[in-house]
Amino acid sequence: MIDSTATAPRRTTRHDAENLASQTNRGVQTPLEIYLREINETPLLNAQDERELAKNIAQGDARARDHMVRANLRLVVNIARGYTSKGLTLQDLIEEGNLGLLRAVEGFDPEVGTRFSTYASYWIKQSIKRALINSAKTIRIPAYMVELLSKWRRANARLKEELGRTPTAEEIARILGLPKKKLPIIKKAIHVYTSPPQTDQTDSGWSLGEIVMDDRVRNPEEELLETDALQTALGLLAELDERESTVLKMRFGLANQETHTLKEIGEELGLTRERVRQIETEALAKLAQGMEDPRDRLISNFRR
Repeated sequence: MIDSTATAPRRTTRHDAENLASQTNRGVQTPLEIYLREINETPLLNAQDERELAKNIAQGDARARDHMVRANLRLVVNIARGYTSKGLTLQDLIEEGNLGLLRAVEGFDPEVGTRFSTYASYWIKQSIKRALINSAKTIRIPAYMVELLSKWRRANARLKEELGRTPTAEEIARILGLPKKKLPIIKKAIHVYTSPPQTDQTDSGWSLGEIVMDDRVRNPEEELLETDALQTALGLLAELDERESTVLKMRFGLANQETHTLKEIGEELGLTRERVRQIETEALAKLAQGMEDPRDRLISNFRR
């Protein structure tokens, strides 16, 4: 069994910090830098790797579990970096995110049809957000206000995309059904809660972006907009006819499929390229009808 504390750098005391500062001045890497470099040594997994590891994990294979965890530690770091201005250090965020990763490894079922990174991102974020809410309580921002600020940011991003400009506070409040008298309180909370972003530059001059890169991860605001839509779309796939569902799964890499071109799908299904395109368009239209917002970014991404 993997100890979660072993998958993240140890919390440092003030004495540790002074020693690290002294070491850094001599060009010695900090524990966080060493950790970030070490996790880059484990290659990322493809869909087949994930299926095989998940099968072995279900049978109690501790080595498979360890491999799945270590191959996805970069995922945790990249997600954690998006929350570094919210009250916790990157090191703390990584530790909390790793707890979510462990939960995801235990519960992942590749037969559901999603890649592990998609499934794990949810649990990693939930773990981080829970820690942030608890942290916010200690600086006297109520948990309900933290949740409201999260909704506020989502509404702001959605309206900005729809309107082509930055929405006013009144427009956001209207979308959320908030009375105008609450705007001053919300604005003050936003000012307090949204502190200046922490630098990505480490003491020894290395950029964390240079140390760890994982192209699977978008920033948290993008993920917040897409999570609900993704889950809805996956559910709606089951309502399409078999051929439509197959085309979308192959086209966009769903249900553990690799992405395919229209030509490749046509050759696989015995259809012309144009016919595959027609099926894709019809299937996407059906998905859009079942989405709460047909202009959701997920559908926009599908149509690119």
